[in-house]
Amino acid sequence: MRRVVVTGLGMINSLGLDKKSSFKSIIEGKCGIKRISSFDASLFPVQIAGEILDFNPEEVMEPKEVKKAARFIQIALKASKEAMLDSGLLDNEGKCPESISESFGVSSAAGIGGLANIETNSITCHEKGPKRISPFFIPSALVNMLGGFTSIEFSLKGPNLASVTACAAGTHAISEATKTIMTGGADQMLVIGSESSICPVGIGGFAAMKALSDRNDHPQKASRPFDKERNGFVMGEGAGALILEEYESAKKRGAKIYAEVVGFGESGDANHITTPAPNGEGAYRAMKSALKMANTQIDYVNAHGTSTYYNDFYETLALKNVFGGKEKVPMVSSTKGQIGHCLGAAGAIEAVIAIMAMEEGVVPPTINQEIQDENCDLDYVPNHAREAKLNAVMSNSFGFGGTNGVIIFKKI
Repeated sequence: MRRVVVTGLGMINSLGLDKKSSFKSIIEGKCGIKRISSFDASLFPVQIAGEILDFNPEEVMEPKEVKKAARFIQIALKASKEAMLDSGLLDNEGKCPESISESFGVSSAAGIGGLANIETNSITCHEKGPKRISPFFIPSALVNMLGGFTSIEFSLKGPNLASVTACAAGTHAISEATKTIMTGGADQMLVIGSESSICPVGIGGFAAMKALSDRNDHPQKASRPFDKERNGFVMGEGAGALILEEYESAKKRGAKIYAEVVGFGESGDANHITTPAPNGEGAYRAMKSALKMANTQIDYVNAHGTSTYYNDFYETLALKNVFGGKEKVPMVSSTKGQIGHCLGAAGAIEAVIAIMAMEEGVVPPTINQEIQDENCDLDYVPNHAREAKLNAVMSNSFGFGGTNGVIIFKKI
């Protein structure tokens, strides 16, 4: 199998419009969760989210093209462009050179896709009739249009894949891209995970199933991964992008190599549509598989850590089981307390954060760790970042339907 390395990174979320500013705020323990401003949420039981503010899609798209793409595609283009430029694989016209275009693919991910557009056009159809539905509605909302738009933008003619596996989608997109390069299906892959579902139906739907925190008066204290007072997750929006490349190709052109993808694991709970398998049995198997493939010591785990009771409890149990006891579990933190849960984008964003933690030698904190939960008793790097030498990091993602993904990166 060919070796796969990371040669470009990009990120946008409620704490920053690029990877550098986002990571700086994460390390400083800042929180991007506020009261919702994109629509009137005053009658909703949940009125808080991690929205991206001050983003102008015309920075990455022609004005006439903006209406053709849902917001999750717009922010994906922003993160993708950052990663592509970072990799040094774009020519002066902002395109992938023709010489490698057919070997450069896309692996995209989202949990829901253009939910706000689906909502808007459903209302239009109901109130004004089908003739008033936008002709751009369908192509703007499909999840695989992430790959469609980014491949067109950068002239990427290799494999074009899409993962729609709820909150594990971003991590699955990385493992799918890795497999494609390992087996010779492509030499480079853009991985892009993106989500923007902060709209009335999105907030109302997750609130109806009691998945969200309703601490409306204290937005920045609402998401509390692994804390005893946690009462649900906070929805965020964002995108994470990675450029994966075959190792010899990256080395030959003198690319900056952030890390190597050394392990990945996937499993299914086969248990319940929303609740994790008891004791984190499914998460355990995904982590065990990834660790067996990587065969290396892990220094830090970016946890799924949603701030929901069973998710945090069972992930803690799974970590203890897979590492052989509480004392052997490495540092763990969840960055969802700061940017919210970005659903299908979470795995890609958190992979970028984990790699940057390894690059910078600093572990992001788990904010709002105030009251110890006796069932969550690991080292979650509470409230303040911690300097540490990291050689290998693991990122966990678990989704509704019992779909699990784990990815491991290591320094070269």
